[in-house]
Amino acid sequence: MKNKILIVDDEKLIRVSLEDKLVKEGYAVASLSNAIDGIKLLQSANFDAVITDLRLPKMDGIEFLREIKKASPDTVVIIMTAYGSIENAVAAMKDGAYDYVTKPFSLEELIIKLRKALKHKDVVEENILLKQRVFSQYGYDNMIGKSEGMKRVFEIISTVSNRDTTILIQGESGTGKELTAGAIHYNSNRRDGPFIKVSCAALNREILESELFGHEKGSFTGAIKTRRGRFELADGGTIFLDDADDIPLEMQVKLLRVLQEREFERVGGEETIPVNVRVICATKKDLKKLVQEGRFRQDLYYRLHVVTVHLPPLRERKEDVPLLATYFLKKHAERQRVAVHSVSQEALGLLMLYNWPGNIRELENAMEHAVAFCASDVIAPGNLPACLLERETSSGIFPMELSAIDSIDLQETLSDAERKLLVWAYQKTNGNQVRMSEILRIPRTTLQNKLVKYNITKPVTF
Repeated sequence: MKNKILIVDDEKLIRVSLEDKLVKEGYAVASLSNAIDGIKLLQSANFDAVITDLRLPKMDGIEFLREIKKASPDTVVIIMTAYGSIENAVAAMKDGAYDYVTKPFSLEELIIKLRKALKHKDVVEENILLKQRVFSQYGYDNMIGKSEGMKRVFEIISTVSNRDTTILIQGESGTGKELTAGAIHYNSNRRDGPFIKVSCAALNREILESELFGHEKGSFTGAIKTRRGRFELADGGTIFLDDADDIPLEMQVKLLRVLQEREFERVGGEETIPVNVRVICATKKDLKKLVQEGRFRQDLYYRLHVVTVHLPPLRERKEDVPLLATYFLKKHAERQRVAVHSVSQEALGLLMLYNWPGNIRELENAMEHAVAFCASDVIAPGNLPACLLERETSSGIFPMELSAIDSIDLQETLSDAERKLLVWAYQKTNGNQVRMSEILRIPRTTLQNKLVKYNITKPVTF
């Protein structure tokens, strides 16, 4: 698509010359002799750039510039001015003009400045789109759950997002720790700053120190140039330290100093570098237990343990499984461009029975697998991964291995057993509540209450 350019100048010769040149360069061009007509045109049509003289009849170029920015803030403006009016052109740039040219000027000079202005406009728009995509990825819409545990997580995020306090996110692998950290950052007043992620488990001590704090040229073998670390890159924004429980003890001292003093030195450096950064850490292990075992510094633990977000494992929020399954079904059906719209009650029953050791990540993988193997518009049990189907044929309705267990949550275990029996009865009777109440030997009103409690209903569609 051609870029649209508006030329405004009361000198006809300049207007015609510019219009001819820009048309030959491949632009779509309109030209006018005064700013009043220019404002009217901008209110009814979109232009990528305006090239305007500073001195115009009826309304001068500065006032015209301000009106352009009101009508079309994204339009870039280049000012044409006489040599004696350069100060006014500089003032125009302060009011939002991208650049200026002084008369007399060559058409080639103007074309070069126009290209730079349009490229700048494209970069700005791309950055805006990127931020919108990132915000969409980390927004509340992608954090799904109606369980009490997730409601508490949402409350904490809403409360602490705009408060520059250190946050510790605790949860098993696959529970959504990075998504939670992103939601905190992108709903905070630091959202326009960088969100820098570091996996502390993936790097050894030497590399991790350089990765976090940077290094000076020649500080170690292979340090051929000075490199900024992640803390410097996160200045003005948020740094997310995933798997903080894997940070070596000797590194924890330096991290503690950054948290306390908001300053550090690069590896091999002498200059103290101040940093304005919010720290969010995530751990899959109990840091308090690691402190007791001497594997984590107590003073660092207390620095991190200001606000803690506990992400419950999926097995403790089974009521969220249908919602999550529907979300991932829609996501992967769109990606794979297939018309899969719902999960059968039998397949949903298997999803509810499974304990999801890999948590949400495993559930998403299971739904992606199911969509890929689904030949109709409804996911059936046979479309699910084998590990979910194996439970259907295992001995007993809910076999338990107690020999390796030291303690058990009786209420949770009984609730899980009750849910499984209800799903079993639902599948056996195809949802006939009269038959269900008979084979379960409970009153129908009690059955109905329990079906609502455990969200055992018809297939979810969207």
